Amino acid sequence: LEGQWRTYSLTLAWSGYDEALRMVCTFEMEPPEDRLSGLYELLNAINDECWSGAFTYWAEQKLMVFRYGLILSGGQTATAEQIDRMIFSAISKAERYYPAIQMLIWGDRTPREALQIAISEAYGRA
Repeated sequence: LEGQWRTYSLTLAWSGYDEALRMVCTFEMEPPEDRLSGLYELLNAINDECWSGAFTYWAEQKLMVFRYGLILSGGQTATAEQIDRMIFSAISKAERYYPAIQMLIWGDRTPREALQIAISEAYGRA
């Protein structure tokens, strides 16, 4: 999927063992080695703000990853609306936090400074 900041790759996979629909949203990223500790600190702070799903960095594959699992135990099936919401949530969060990640990696900002530039989510209507 094409976003404002990146092109995102989405994968949905069923896990019979967990009875969960797993979604993985990835985009390429190659931070310098000396910025990785700050990146992991920033991801922890970002994940504290995410109530559903979580970010991680797969260094070997050079991929930033947003993961989410929808538990469907007892023979339940996911609705189109649930799947649509999972995808929307993943892209929204990736778009929201991408500038903060970039500021940390390339803008020489601290994790705290970088997180402050993340675009706030709006709720309700004006």
